[in-house]
Amino acid sequence: MAKIFYEFNDFRLDVQQRLLTAAGNGQPIPLPPKAFETLLYFVERRGELLEKTAIMRVVWPNIIVEENSLNQNISIIRRALGETPGQHRFIVTEPGRGYRFVAEVSAVAEQPPPTRAPPPAQVSSAQRGSIAVLAFANLTGDPAKEYFSDGMAEELIHTLARIPGLKVPSRTSSFSYKGRNTDMRQIARDLDVAAVLEGSVRSAGERIRVTAQLIDAQTGFHLWSQHYDREFGDLFKLQDELAHSIVASLRSALGGHGAAESLPEPPTKDLEAYNLYLQAMSVHATSSPFDGLQRAMRLLERAVDRDPLFARAHAAIASVRAVAIVLDIPLPGTLADSEREVLRGLALDPSLGTAHATLGIIHAAQGKWTSAQERFQDAFARDANDPSARQAYGMHLLGSVGSLREYAQSSIEAHRLAPAWLPAILNLAVAHLVLDETADAHKYVELAADLGVVRKGPLMSDLIAQIALRQGRYDEAAETMISALAPDIAAEGGGDTVRQVFRALGDRAEAVAPVIALDALRARATTAGMTQFMKRRFMLWYTYLGALDRSFAVANESFDYFAQSGTIGSAWSFLWMREMLPFRQDPRFQPMCRRMRLFEYWSKHGPPDHCELRGSTLICPTYP
Repeated sequence: MAKIFYEFNDFRLDVQQRLLTAAGNGQPIPLPPKAFETLLYFVERRGELLEKTAIMRVVWPNIIVEENSLNQNISIIRRALGETPGQHRFIVTEPGRGYRFVAEVSAVAEQPPPTRAPPPAQVSSAQRGSIAVLAFANLTGDPAKEYFSDGMAEELIHTLARIPGLKVPSRTSSFSYKGRNTDMRQIARDLDVAAVLEGSVRSAGERIRVTAQLIDAQTGFHLWSQHYDREFGDLFKLQDELAHSIVASLRSALGGHGAAESLPEPPTKDLEAYNLYLQAMSVHATSSPFDGLQRAMRLLERAVDRDPLFARAHAAIASVRAVAIVLDIPLPGTLADSEREVLRGLALDPSLGTAHATLGIIHAAQGKWTSAQERFQDAFARDANDPSARQAYGMHLLGSVGSLREYAQSSIEAHRLAPAWLPAILNLAVAHLVLDETADAHKYVELAADLGVVRKGPLMSDLIAQIALRQGRYDEAAETMISALAPDIAAEGGGDTVRQVFRALGDRAEAVAPVIALDALRARATTAGMTQFMKRRFMLWYTYLGALDRSFAVANESFDYFAQSGTIGSAWSFLWMREMLPFRQDPRFQPMCRRMRLFEYWSKHGPPDHCELRGSTLICPTYP
């Protein structure tokens, strides 16, 4: 059977795979299922006037939905196609009547290739031009040198990813298998690559030995193996040799991938600055947030002192400082300092996709939502395989502005790029919980737990408690929440207070007593215990109990606190949960959204899911 495609302007619609892609580079453009069906209906009937009721009957058969659901789909499609307000390149609104798809469309039918099996010699070349570089094993006998073996692999990823036509999953994707006994062929299937590179590092004095081997993803056989003995001072030369050998092997063993005429220059000419950078990245990735961020910052500052032109180190400083502000961890400087640092890095190397994503996080935390959207798009254009950028886009921007379906799609894409990366799995659980898809949220919570996430951690406990609450298991929800309370809160009677709150929800009893208990706990709590994360819990609990005055008071305390460092906070997706609907329907929600500068974004990109804009007012009707 032939595959059917529709092509219009710079887009291609794949009917069989239910996929919208950019025609030029084949890059997928995420669309929720109902938005895809709406677009397909338009494209198949291009030029026709389509009445709203007819569209809704086709897209939502046997279900009664409000017109707002169709409006949301139209907004999503327009954003996906890059159509700004006032433009009518694709969809024209006929007031009071319906819509018309006006772009020129060509239908393309592609016949499938013959079903004859390929000869054995070609089987391993099905995905040629793709390779995953795993974390190198540290065989130095010194755990403190783990950063060096990781850095060796990371630099190879960075170098190979800049070779045109060669697909290389990011460090986040491939390093998520570190320490796990996962079959190489499974890793290759997860990451959709033809070959996997693994290696090890040994050292003796000033000499290092690096062993690397390239493995065919389908057979598991070694395609190439080599070891290199060098002085530490020849590190950059060694990395260059390794990259050339890998590309040559891919070319000969996996079907003719073109050789690189030249490889990127080393990130710095100062080897000690590079060594400091590698240590900082390792500390950041493996230490607790409070200790790790501070140590990483000190190492990175020493690196840029040695080489002020070290672009990646400047970008890393911005990333560390931005993460610290988001997590409410004290570090010198403000978000504006972070912005200057990342711009300095981008001025030195505009190709750094992670730096563009960091700028997106910074702008989102400053309430510059439209600029943040543009910065994340810049990051995707420079590195389409970075799951951390997709995750940050969903968590910091889409979830905060209420674009919940797109938040879920971005989280799904991050998980696809890094199936074993725990933050992406947890983010998927959050996205589904906010969407009121509790069963899917529970599925990802259990997957995270199976992969080693502690159930009593701050985010896991909140997810598990909320799922139990929705399923009517109030006592279990309370005990789960209590198990994750900070020691300062627990010492002030936090456990008893949480039990009162959840008992009132279960019995639908008088809420006055638990509200008073929450007030007393809030008054007794120390600054250390009353973190910004804890304040969000209080907002949710007060809203549960109908104490909206208190909930808004806590929200304003948070905004006042964040304003001291030039931010509005980050990752506000919990505001769009079903349980927060009374909060959103309160008149005080409007000025709060203005303080967050959300209306500017909504006027350009459309309102949050389940809401609509009427002039300068956001209307959030009953949750579906």
